[in-house]
Amino acid sequence: MKYNLCIDIGNTNIKSGLFIGDSLEELAFGIDQLEVIIKKYNFDCIISSVRNRLPEELFPIVDTAEKIVHLSPDIELQVKILYKTPDTLGMDRVAAAIGAKKYFPDQNCIVIDAGTCITCDFVDRNNNYLGGNISPGINMRIKAMHHFTDALPMVEIKENDELLGGSTEEALQNGALKGTIWEISSFIKEINKKYGKSQLVFTGGDTKYFVNYFKSMIFADSNLVLVGLNEILKKL
Repeated sequence: MKYNLCIDIGNTNIKSGLFIGDSLEELAFGIDQLEVIIKKYNFDCIISSVRNRLPEELFPIVDTAEKIVHLSPDIELQVKILYKTPDTLGMDRVAAAIGAKKYFPDQNCIVIDAGTCITCDFVDRNNNYLGGNISPGINMRIKAMHHFTDALPMVEIKENDELLGGSTEEALQNGALKGTIWEISSFIKEINKKYGKSQLVFTGGDTKYFVNYFKSMIFADSNLVLVGLNEILKKL
């Protein structure tokens, strides 16, 4: 039985999923876990990476694949890329868009990937990927405020029900988290105004901070990029 191994190499982490058909059978975080699961299966492999170079320790793993695909804009995809600079486009963004369209094939989709950076992308009901925005993730915002000032402390991410921070610590936490929520809310509002009603799809490690706020409209899948990669590999 042939499996699909989908590898998502992000800025911080390496996440892999082993699929049979549409079913995600195993997840691996990092190289060590990946080395364990690949010994059990025959597989084809697809890799999406936002880094300039693949980690060298990954080479012997993917070399055991029967077929290896490095995701790029040159591959025929389920969406049409209308990005002005496709060669600089993070292919994890495209994979997430394809994953969203698997769940909502006939709808406009806003895809939010909340990780090291936050990407807010849009793919229309006709499968046109129009692009999106990139901004600092929550942790990056907090670290930047501490690093680039003399007096502001390093704080933890923490949800606060109050609109106004009652202390410097709370003000930093509110600015990073609520500021991100308001940014995403404005993005959604403007997209819906210009392109019509859209399905909101979240993924990424920081999704948990947004679920309560967007719960009336959200669809969340922590493995959305892997789902999209599997969809691409299935058709190649």
